[in-house]
Amino acid sequence: MFCFSLRLVTAGLATSLALGGLAFAADEQGAAASSATTGSAGGSSAQTAEVKRLFAAQCGWCHNDYGMKAGKGPKLAGTRMNEKQVHDRIRDGKTDAMPPFRRTLTEEQITAITHYIKSLPAQD
Repeated sequence: MFCFSLRLVTAGLATSLALGGLAFAADEQGAAASSATTGSAGGSSAQTAEVKRLFAAQCGWCHNDYGMKAGKGPKLAGTRMNEKQVHDRIRDGKTDAMPPFRRTLTEEQITAITHYIKSLPAQD
């Protein structure tokens, strides 16, 4: 457990330093982030890459291949959870299954990861 927690803290710190906090504060930026994660024409590939790096650093320990395959945690592509459920799960975790990220990630980062997960195509 200690090793897992240390990895989360280390990954979170490294991600924060590398990404500079992923500032999606303004509505226009939030909309762009949403379109970037869904692959819409309005989003930038740089924003998509930032969200993927954040996902890899925070979620990739358990959700393999950027959420496309199961690992220690389930495959996230094609999840039946709605956007609010995904957001709340990331923020609050799940007892004995997933740690909460409310102290590790900002609200904007949680939202960006949520949009990314919901944009993953359902594949068998």
